[in-house]
Amino acid sequence: MARLEERLLSFLRDHPGSSPREIADALGEPLQRVRATLSRLRDRGLVARGEEGHYYVVAPAVRGPGLREVRRSVTHTLPADLDALAERLAELEKELHEVKERLRRLEEVCLEEKGRPGGRAREGYRRQR
Repeated sequence: MARLEERLLSFLRDHPGSSPREIADALGEPLQRVRATLSRLRDRGLVARGEEGHYYVVAPAVRGPGLREVRRSVTHTLPADLDALAERLAELEKELHEVKERLRRLEEVCLEEKGRPGGRAREGYRRQR
């Protein structure tokens, strides 16, 4: 990991929700260089851009921060992100329930057809194709 990346991650662990300008000023680096580094870190899943362009550490670096730093970054998760995840999870659970119900009904139909003489299960299968 490049030196600036390590410094930037360290700064964000101590100052979550900082803007690129705040980071550049604090680290004494050009704004464009900080933005490029943030972009690379975002692509690698190490930082996330929150509301109004503020950045947060979302994963520990390879050298790994201590448990205290990991806890700190988790406490700064955006409530809107958690709400969106909870909403999506509820949608997926509903879809899963519907799929299970359709599968149960299909199994019932197949068992009924299988019990009838004359191979009607095959005919039903051909009609559905």
